[in-house]
Amino acid sequence: MLVMKTSPLATLLLTLCWLASQAAADEVLYQSATLGTTGITEFSPENPGNNVGRFNFTGGRFELTQPVITSRIGGHFFVSRGAGNFFGALVALTGPNDFPDSSDLSTPDVLGNTLLTFPDPSDEVFGELELALDPGWYGVVFGSGLFGATGAGGAVRNNADLPDGGLIGWSASVTGDGWFDLVPGVSPTQQRVVVRGFQVPEPTSFGIASLVMLATYYTAAISRSR
Repeated sequence: MLVMKTSPLATLLLTLCWLASQAAADEVLYQSATLGTTGITEFSPENPGNNVGRFNFTGGRFELTQPVITSRIGGHFFVSRGAGNFFGALVALTGPNDFPDSSDLSTPDVLGNTLLTFPDPSDEVFGELELALDPGWYGVVFGSGLFGATGAGGAVRNNADLPDGGLIGWSASVTGDGWFDLVPGVSPTQQRVVVRGFQVPEPTSFGIASLVMLATYYTAAISRSR
């Protein structure tokens, strides 16, 4: 009978390899709208947009019902002049009506951030952001003037709103803390913001996957030693 003895380090390394293989096939964890026509070279009545820059942020509010690991955040954007980058950030929220705790995203509810480049013409772009998130409510926010972002652009509004889009925004011109909801039919919506990643498997299936990988690893090692 073959008895396989594994060290905690070997198990951890194999588990990380399994997680990395899953990240390569990430999926949509949240999207506010389905993608419209890309390649927009300028905003027009047919292809409007909302400003994304130092004085205007855009984003979405969403709920996770199981643990996930994010991989990328992004959406459908367009540069307004020249070239430049913008930030994306993930924020922990307390519920479906909550907003980020700060207008400059400096509070502990901000979990992480990344930089993206405004495309020209418009396209769907992403920035890498890997975070382990528990079930709960979260916000994804895009803008400039923070986290080293200095560009200016817009979120294209030719996408098809989804029922649970949950769009939010921030503007320096809005009284109070500047945060507000974007409501289809009331506010200018149809912006696409996206969070991609993969769902963390249940402990049972996770253990089975690890054991399969360990068995494969040691079977191959034994074959090589013969």
